Amino acid sequence: MNISEISGQRQFDFVSGFDYIREAGTPGEEKAALAILEELTKIGVESHLEKFTFDTFEIKEARLFVTEPYEKEYRVTGYGRCGNTSKDGTEAEFLYVENGDDISLSYARDKIVMVNNPVRKDMYRKFVEAGAVGFVSITGTPVDEGEDLITRTYALPVMEETPIQGVNVHYKDAVEMVSKGASKVKIIVQQDAVTRTSANVVARMEGTDKADEILTLTAHFDSVPEGPGAYDNMAGCAIIMELCHYFKKHPSRRTMEFVWFGAEEKGLVGSRNYVETHKEELNKHQFNMNVDLAGQLVGGTVIGVTGDTSICHMITYLANEIGLGMSVRNSIWGSDSNTFAWKGIPAMTLNRDGFGMHTCHDVAGYLSPWSLQRSGALLGHIAESLGNIATIPFTKVIPENFIKELDDYFRPFGDGRNF
Repeated sequence: MNISEISGQRQFDFVSGFDYIREAGTPGEEKAALAILEELTKIGVESHLEKFTFDTFEIKEARLFVTEPYEKEYRVTGYGRCGNTSKDGTEAEFLYVENGDDISLSYARDKIVMVNNPVRKDMYRKFVEAGAVGFVSITGTPVDEGEDLITRTYALPVMEETPIQGVNVHYKDAVEMVSKGASKVKIIVQQDAVTRTSANVVARMEGTDKADEILTLTAHFDSVPEGPGAYDNMAGCAIIMELCHYFKKHPSRRTMEFVWFGAEEKGLVGSRNYVETHKEELNKHQFNMNVDLAGQLVGGTVIGVTGDTSICHMITYLANEIGLGMSVRNSIWGSDSNTFAWKGIPAMTLNRDGFGMHTCHDVAGYLSPWSLQRSGALLGHIAESLGNIATIPFTKVIPENFIKELDDYFRPFGDGRNF
C-alpha cells in the first residue's frame, strides 16, 4: 500500500461534519446514515440502507431522595432494563457497600445499596442474592463542574428477571450522602419498553478474481446520548470511508464490504442484524476488520483479535512492514467484531487510547489528522494484503475458549449461534 494516499485531513474533515448526537433510533442517527450514503455517492460507490427495529427503553422518571436523618433530593439518571419501582418508589435503609465486596453485602438485606461503579450483570446478581431492594451507583469525579455533573444513563443487559431497580448519582453527591450520614433513602424509576428503527449503511466492492471470498471493514456510527461521539466512533467511520476512497482506485482480488453499523451502543444491534440479514453468505466471509475508538494523538493502538493466534502474528508482521507501532491482544472485544467471531468468522477490532468516551467531551477537536492517517494506513495495509494474497493465511476457526465466552456474551439477547 502507498500510505501517502491515505489522508488524515480528509478523515478529520469527515468527522467534523458529524458533531451532533446520534443516539440509535433518533433523528440524529438517521441524519448521519443519510450523510454517509451521500459521501459514498460522491466517491462513486454504490450503497444502501438495511433498516431494522430494536427494542430498547425510555426512562420516564428517575429520582433519589434521602429521607433520614435529613431530607434532600439528588439529581440522578435511571438504569435502563431494570424495570419499574411502584409509582411511590422504593424506600429503605441505606448502605454504602463500596466495591460490592462480600463482607459489605452480607449486611445488604432489605436495604438500598450504593456501589462505587456502574452496575453490570454480575454485580446486579450479587445485589439480588444479598437481598438488597434497590441500588445506587456512582460515576464522575471530584473535580467535575457544569455538564460533567450530569450523570450518564446506564442499562442492564437483557436479563430474565429484574426484581430490583437502580439509579446513578454523581460522585460529589455520593460523598455528601455518606458524609452527612444518610440512613434512609427512596428511589423512583419509571420506564417504558419502546421499539425504534435504526439502519446499517452497506457498500460492496466486488473482487476481481476471488469475488466469492468476502472481507468486511466495519465501524459503528451511532453515539451515546451524552455526547457527539467523535472518538467513539465517528473516527472509526472516517477510517472506513477513507479506505473506500482507496479501494475504489485500487480494486482487490477479494470482495470488500464496507459497513457502518447503527445501534452498536444498544448492544451491537446493527452487527447482529447484519449477520442475520446476510446469513446465507456467511460461509463466504473470511475476516472482519472493525474499528472502534480512534483518532486521538496521544495514545497507543491495540488490535484485539478474536481468532487463531496466527492472525496476531500476521498483523504484527504487516505492521512492522510499514513501520506503524501497535500491539495485539488475542481476546474477545466489546465491539461489533464479537458478532462476526460469534458466527465463526475470525475478527479484529482496531482500538486507540483516548479521552472523553461516552461524555460531552467526545468532540472532533480532540482528534488528530496525524493519528487518523496512521490508523487508516495500518488498517488499509492489512486489508489490501488480505484482499490480494493468493490464499488467506490463517484457519477460519474460532478457538473453543472464545466460543464459550461469546456464547455467554450473546445469550441474553436470545439469538442462537446458528440461525
